[in-house]
Amino acid sequence: MPVRKIAYLCGILFCVFIFMPSSQAMGIEGFPGSTWGILTHDTGGLTGSGAMGWVRQGIDWAVLPGDITVDTYVEYRYRSRTKQNEFYDAEGPAMGIELKKSIFALGADYYWERFPKIDKSSENRELYLTYYYGWDLKKLTGADLPVIEGLSGSIWGRLNYDAAGLTGSGTMGWINQGIDWVTFPGSITLNTYAEYRYRLRTKEKNYYNAEGPALGIEFRKSVFRLGMDYYWQRFPEIKNESKSLEIYLSWYYSWDLKGK
Repeated sequence: MPVRKIAYLCGILFCVFIFMPSSQAMGIEGFPGSTWGILTHDTGGLTGSGAMGWVRQGIDWAVLPGDITVDTYVEYRYRSRTKQNEFYDAEGPAMGIELKKSIFALGADYYWERFPKIDKSSENRELYLTYYYGWDLKKLTGADLPVIEGLSGSIWGRLNYDAAGLTGSGTMGWINQGIDWVTFPGSITLNTYAEYRYRLRTKEKNYYNAEGPALGIEFRKSVFRLGMDYYWQRFPEIKNESKSLEIYLSWYYSWDLKGK
């Protein structure tokens, strides 16, 4: 089974790290890993409640000229929702290689994806480009705005080419601009924001392709964000749309087992 293969490879990777002589371990740049996830509840929308996320463990082998890091990794991905989920719900492991520079990551992976609602699966090769960049306009501009703590914003996106998969090629992402109003005891920051989201793919796209704006409020602490937003979501393939309130909890955490 693919999941067992990935678990086996993860075990090998961990053992190599634990038992590798320190002189050899120093030749590796790092053992970066990360996990991201989001739980959502759509109070009246077309897609219902859902969950999406991944967990990854990798090895940074070398840094090439131009400050380009070569990384290989294993990963487990999942997504699920309660409505219109025939071609949306999916889960499975992946193995890949990446070239990372600044905010960009260019890579290729081989992934196993199971669609439980339609009892189908695929084993595909994928090429992709991802990017993430965050900012604080208050710091960037040096604006004198004593009433607020920051003007935090970010952009994230992913482009992928699926060589032979069931879902085809696609893109997804968002752009966000917010205001950090105040930090409460316990390092909890209150933020409000405006955001634009999109996701598109070339196959089985009726209930997957969607785009639209959102307005939200959230509490941020460490790796977690708890919030709610009101979002307009348009499904161009079925000429339908939804406007509803969403409650969510998201998290992102990263590490390096080498201890850098």
